[in-house]
Amino acid sequence: MNLEATPRPTASITGDFVLASGPGRSDWLSSLPGFRVAHEDGSGVRLATRGPADIAIGGDGSGWVALADLIEGNLADGDTPGGTIQRRWRGRFAQVAWDASGMSAFSDHFGSVPLYWCQAGEHVAIASDLRLLLHAPWCDAGIDLEAVYHYLNFSYIPAPLTICRQIRKLEPGSRLRLSRSHAQSDCYFLPEYPADLQGSDSRLAADLREQIVASVQDYRPDDRQPWGCFLSGGTDSSSVVTILARQRPDRRVRTCSIGFAEAGYNELEYSRLAARGCGADASFDTVDRARAMRLIDAIVDGFDQPFGNASAIPTLACAELGASAGLTTLVAGDGGDEIFGGNQRYAKDRVMRAFHGLPGPARRGARGIGRALGGGRSFLLNRVRNFTERASLPNPDRFYTDDAFASEEYPSLLTPGFREEVGRDASLEFMRRVYARGTDAGELHRIMRMDLLMAIAQNDLVKVHRGCKAHGVVVRFPFLDPRLVDYTGRLGERHKLRGLRKRHLFKHAMADILPQQILRKPKQGFGLPIAVWLRHDPAMQSLARSVLLDDRTRQRGWIQPACVERLLEMHISGAWDYSAEIWQLLMLELWLRRNLDGD
Repeated sequence: MNLEATPRPTASITGDFVLASGPGRSDWLSSLPGFRVAHEDGSGVRLATRGPADIAIGGDGSGWVALADLIEGNLADGDTPGGTIQRRWRGRFAQVAWDASGMSAFSDHFGSVPLYWCQAGEHVAIASDLRLLLHAPWCDAGIDLEAVYHYLNFSYIPAPLTICRQIRKLEPGSRLRLSRSHAQSDCYFLPEYPADLQGSDSRLAADLREQIVASVQDYRPDDRQPWGCFLSGGTDSSSVVTILARQRPDRRVRTCSIGFAEAGYNELEYSRLAARGCGADASFDTVDRARAMRLIDAIVDGFDQPFGNASAIPTLACAELGASAGLTTLVAGDGGDEIFGGNQRYAKDRVMRAFHGLPGPARRGARGIGRALGGGRSFLLNRVRNFTERASLPNPDRFYTDDAFASEEYPSLLTPGFREEVGRDASLEFMRRVYARGTDAGELHRIMRMDLLMAIAQNDLVKVHRGCKAHGVVVRFPFLDPRLVDYTGRLGERHKLRGLRKRHLFKHAMADILPQQILRKPKQGFGLPIAVWLRHDPAMQSLARSVLLDDRTRQRGWIQPACVERLLEMHISGAWDYSAEIWQLLMLELWLRRNLDGD
């Protein structure tokens, strides 16, 4: 299908659409707030849009609609067997085409622009926001308890599942064929790791530097539009800002940075250092507990599924800072840890892998000591127990234990009725399936691929996309360009993690781009001090108790209140950090009340 759309001056990422077909009337589309019916025909196909969208309609009634910000490629190129054209596109996109045979939908390589679909009898609909499908009178909004269980383990709901049983989400890098009689999804892009590049560290570092610089420069927004960059002070965002600043020395790159008052969470010192180093026009803001409490409503309203990653708070604040400065596009460094080997969990897993390689008797003896020491109120002894238990497992089970809240608390957290519906290993089995995808690769590369498909595609990108979209801002991800991802897959594991040194080759490649203070700084991330607030702030504790322990939450019949009380007590006492788990439970209940209960 080669239908040309009218060229648009800006990306359509911040828009929304619903495409539906089926017998009878589709009045529910006309009643969607802020939407307009952009197309309808005698075959029962109807399209409604809100905000910017790319649309092309043929004389025979066929057509396509897309939300896209392509760096390279043409939305009019159409569908091909195996999605070969879409694999070569660069940038972000979600496209749905239709003709007499049905619909064909594509998500981009990492699913950064979501697509949801629902099928009931002869009725079919695809939308860019799950909540839009809930307006369809034939769509069942019943809760999927397996999805809830995954959320309680991962802090998000992984595709293809959604919070609603009848609604599904298109997986990253996938194509969906949908008609009134069947649905079929296949993958057209998956990170692979041939690890076939040979050469000295110096030569490979020079090649990597060239690849990184080219990718970042390709993703530079049009200078005729106001744009800027996220700048956390870490190596990824600092690299992006510095490369773009050097590309056009005559134009100062604008940056947005968020900090906190709490020690150990504030990276503004490094953000200022990076900004000064390349002459960026920097904007700074801070988030305190009171502002974070106000931003909770923005998460509940802005995210179309429950989302439990607390770093959504500073992300929303940073997008708000950019929008208030008049910026329409922000460039982000997401994905760098997962393609260059910078995640602290990779180094930690290497230590655990060494423990796992010990002879069986030694490993069992260490586990026995850990069990004897842990279980009380000592944070240090509990860490010893936690390490010996986790390190005794193979991967991906070992890696899963970082995201296994509901699994670990299974009998005490979940009610008997919930446990009858969802088995304890449901999330672990999901992760095992993802870990097994793709061609053969080393253990580190399999973990990195799993992180790209799960932690990046369905957690980080959801967070940044939703945070920016809430403020009408487009975001670009140059480190997730398929060419760069393919190239880094050709580098061996030793070039990512050398001993316990993370980002080994990347740091060589960026040696003349980044200040040494940033290259050597400890990994912090874009976190939020909710652990401090929940431990010391009565208002935050009161919010958690008033929501999680009230009758309304209990009546859902999922969570046992005694477990919540124990988590709160242990966190406040300092025996263990349960802030992430408490936050996940809180955000789940608040989202359900607002979006499904109608509050």
